[in-house]
Amino acid sequence: MSGLFISYRREDQPGYSGRLADAMGAAFGADNVFRDIEDIHPGEDFVIALNNQLRCADVMLVVIGPAWLTTSRNGIRRLDEPEDFVRREIQAGLESGKPVLPVLIGGAAMPAEQSLPVAIGALARRQAIILSDAGWTADVARLVNIVSPFLPARQSVFARFGRAWSVAGILLVAMLFLGLKACWPDSSTTPPPPVSAEIADKLSGRWTGQVKYDWGDEHEEIFEFALENMEVHGTASYLLLARTIEQGQFHDGRLSFITHTQESWADDSPRELTHRYRATLKSGELRFVLESSDGQSPHSPVEFVARRFEITRGH
Repeated sequence: MSGLFISYRREDQPGYSGRLADAMGAAFGADNVFRDIEDIHPGEDFVIALNNQLRCADVMLVVIGPAWLTTSRNGIRRLDEPEDFVRREIQAGLESGKPVLPVLIGGAAMPAEQSLPVAIGALARRQAIILSDAGWTADVARLVNIVSPFLPARQSVFARFGRAWSVAGILLVAMLFLGLKACWPDSSTTPPPPVSAEIADKLSGRWTGQVKYDWGDEHEEIFEFALENMEVHGTASYLLLARTIEQGQFHDGRLSFITHTQESWADDSPRELTHRYRATLKSGELRFVLESSDGQSPHSPVEFVARRFEITRGH
């Protein structure tokens, strides 16, 4: 079974896809990474093999290079062909509800939604991850950190390395714990309760907020939250594009998470901009403070209020 499904176009810098597959295989195990050129055996039905791997995958990485969008055949753009395998892979991944992460290589930019077929237009609203030649090692390490939470049944190379001393470590920790427990008062005999359905319902779902950024632009941003044992997952839009929530936490009515975007000016190389969101849930509103840093220019904190998205039905 594959934990990671790597979608790529063979005409679009396939060397990068192989390099990425090797890196992910080193982190999570080669058996947990699927790439069609290596993992479909001679005589095996291509469509059936792809569909089986897609069903088993936990995460899809969509590798996008400079020619990914424009590659054509007989004068027709490949993505516009309903039977194009790359298009079918991405559509299936988006419809599955599993994480689909665009990975930009070779200096490629994220395609705009209007340039994609409607069936895969939602890909443009996913946060893209850039892998550069100059920062390959650091970029791949960040990608591993992003992907790891979505692969609960897998272990990275760091976890596998830890097995060599895990037994001794467990025994040592157990001995220390018993010794401490003998002389330290026990403040609680039971573990903290899981998040109740009532608390989860207070946060989970879609929220919208009118955000006026520090340079003057104002947009209605959308936030999609899912709460699992105090951990927050979902997306938060920045300049109308959905970004994957990372390090999301919700405790005692306080919400925090981060997202990332790419910021560039003129001919400068793009730099990753980190957005840190903090909010307090009060009277049915999320009162946010947004701080952005590490980009090309300094940003002032931005305050705004988000409210639950209400569907207005026509008569």
